[in-house]
Amino acid sequence: MKPSRPATRSALGRVTANALVSSAFLRLDLELDQPFTFLPGQFVMVNEPGPRSWTFSRPFSILAGAGTSLSLLYRVVGRGTAAMASLPRGAAMQVLGPLGEPFPAPVEGSTAVLLGGGVGLPPVFAWRERWGGPRDRAFFGARDGGEVPWEMLGNSWGISVDRAEGVPPGRGAFTGVVTALAAAEAGLAPGDNGVVYACGPAPLLKAAARLARAQGWRCWVSLEEHMGCGYGVCKGCVVPVREGNGIRNATCCFEGPVFDAANLPDLGDPSVLPGTAGGAA
Repeated sequence: MKPSRPATRSALGRVTANALVSSAFLRLDLELDQPFTFLPGQFVMVNEPGPRSWTFSRPFSILAGAGTSLSLLYRVVGRGTAAMASLPRGAAMQVLGPLGEPFPAPVEGSTAVLLGGGVGLPPVFAWRERWGGPRDRAFFGARDGGEVPWEMLGNSWGISVDRAEGVPPGRGAFTGVVTALAAAEAGLAPGDNGVVYACGPAPLLKAAARLARAQGWRCWVSLEEHMGCGYGVCKGCVVPVREGNGIRNATCCFEGPVFDAANLPDLGDPSVLPGTAGGAA
């Protein structure tokens, strides 16, 4: 079952590091003015304080955190993230979090198959750092080898790329989609108690749900939606979810971003999924 959410709080952070970890992704490390706890899959809303603040705070999944430290992974895609990329050491950031429903904790006897695509890496990276065991398998997919944060992932992650260029000497990468790599190398049989945890673009999540259905595994996904407030008030991030025999809109920021894939009609027919009534695998 899902663990209880840690209390949400507002904190002031100072940048301790803000640098590229690959050709596409930057890691932002903050030192907060108070202790911070989170669960894998949760996120924070960040903004610059004072007159430099943006109209809307920006949501980011939590990569890591301990004590008063907090780390985020991001890609520059607009004005907010461009402003973040220019923040020097010592710059201030306002942080609200942790927010949202986390991934479930592992159940004894289950084996995790972790799938991260692009900037969807942080939730599954955090899951592995917190709960990962020796039988669990982790896979990351990127556009090319230059996008992969090789040093951060080490040698234990399976890597897939759309294009082989940029793969450093001595490192290997599967050319194709990350779910194909996972299907080939996860090392689990259909009868094993596998559980997929995935975050990334919609095609990856759909493929993750199909993989889980084909293997008879449960599947939890973390959705990447545009969020305005981060706590369910503005209703700017609603997604359709199954409830009973019908469909309703759920706020991704408050009721998610982690959902049971079986409850998301956009990810396909759940009729062959085991145990579609919710709860952990």
